[in-house]
Amino acid sequence: MRRILLILLLLMTLVYAAEFRDDVLYLEINLASGTTLQLSTGNGSIELSDESMLFNRRIKGQFQVSVVNPEVTSVYGILNREKPEIISDDAIVAQSFAWEENHLVLKHELQYFYPYSFNSLDSARVFADEYGFPYSNIMAIPIVNSTLMVEDSQGQISYYESPLRLKSTENLIVNELPYADEFVLEIAQGKLNLNQIVAIEEYIAGVLPNEIGPSSPLEALKAQAVAARTHAVSLLLNNRHRDQGYDLCSSTHCQVYKGRHLRNENIEEAVMQTAAEILTLDGRVADATYHSSCGGKTDSSVNIWNGAPLAHLSGATCYSDAENYDLSTEKGATSWINHKLDTSDMSSWEKASISWRRNISRATLSQNTGVKNLHSVQILARGNSGRILKLKLIGDNELILDGEFKIRQAFGNLPSSFFSILGARLQDKIMLSSSIDLAGRGSGHGVGLCQMGTLRKARAGSTYSDILQNYYPNTIIFTDWIHDEE
Repeated sequence: MRRILLILLLLMTLVYAAEFRDDVLYLEINLASGTTLQLSTGNGSIELSDESMLFNRRIKGQFQVSVVNPEVTSVYGILNREKPEIISDDAIVAQSFAWEENHLVLKHELQYFYPYSFNSLDSARVFADEYGFPYSNIMAIPIVNSTLMVEDSQGQISYYESPLRLKSTENLIVNELPYADEFVLEIAQGKLNLNQIVAIEEYIAGVLPNEIGPSSPLEALKAQAVAARTHAVSLLLNNRHRDQGYDLCSSTHCQVYKGRHLRNENIEEAVMQTAAEILTLDGRVADATYHSSCGGKTDSSVNIWNGAPLAHLSGATCYSDAENYDLSTEKGATSWINHKLDTSDMSSWEKASISWRRNISRATLSQNTGVKNLHSVQILARGNSGRILKLKLIGDNELILDGEFKIRQAFGNLPSSFFSILGARLQDKIMLSSSIDLAGRGSGHGVGLCQMGTLRKARAGSTYSDILQNYYPNTIIFTDWIHDEE
């Protein structure tokens, strides 16, 4: 049911999570979400305070935070982009990041709203449909802050309005992992978020050991640091988690971040030696995506994601022996998969990534795809890396799987779609037995920097800049990219 209310918001600030402090970029990284969070201060303590700083409390040991009334977090308004003078006295100061003239800029803009508000996103969309407003004009507006209940290990309870600020003297333990310094507890989309507010270099130090490994050679860590920092800036500009109340998540959806877990001197050195370095191309932030193992060659972003061609993501040779194989053909891909590699200097995870075997029953594949009485498969297209891009499943009905991720899922969440199907051939079809054996290479989507290749190149003496040029050709390392519009 629609509610029509006058929004009386005189120059309120719609806070954007990330911020600049003394020319340092701070990010808000989500560590946990839910209606109730179990936390611990470890051997230290933590100070809790509300936004006014009038109410605070110090807690030691384990404590629990719960949401009391999430339904009053916000209302939804509709941006008036055409005639702001209609309600020129009422505005919200919105902050957003943009890339302008070789700089990451925090912009501050007044946003004007029509004098209507709605207590649910669905009702706002109904109104937008009725009057022809695009959904992109709908925005959540904080009106009444939710209440949080904090209970310590002795059962003492206190209540606060969100957001609730936390400051640790030692560590805050979240899901058995240690995080430090500054945090915020706030409500977004009915969920309680625990976010860490962390300087970008601290964030990168928490990413490296969990993405490429803490014992990696220094030059490999430095290459990964530049790629991860660039990727973080790209994600910030893309704003994918803004509606959820934070800048970046801490999982593979963004980058795996675990605070102080597994950090060592080599990690610190890699971050310090590459401080503020990101990759740019033609004055813009480069897309510095990366993956575990390409399997021999990296692929193009066009092949894998069907996007616009990107010159620095067109594919590169990672393993020199693969240069002699055309992995886009069935013959070349199968020959390379069967080619014996020297794995003597590889770690266990590298060996598992470069070559693997899997098995799936025909019944399971049929169930996963909905193809009844499945009897054969036809591989229609492979990318530069050998990854299968299009595949036809044939039975009583036929299904074409288009996209490497869909193919990996259909065959049981494979490490990559670079695989061959072992079975009898009938012209260009592979006949399937009741048990389907697969032999493959690589792990991940295959675009951008290959972490396994980075390790191998660093061990062979390549510098981090050489490694970056191999995987992101024609990009440049750039450091002077922070600018606060204020």
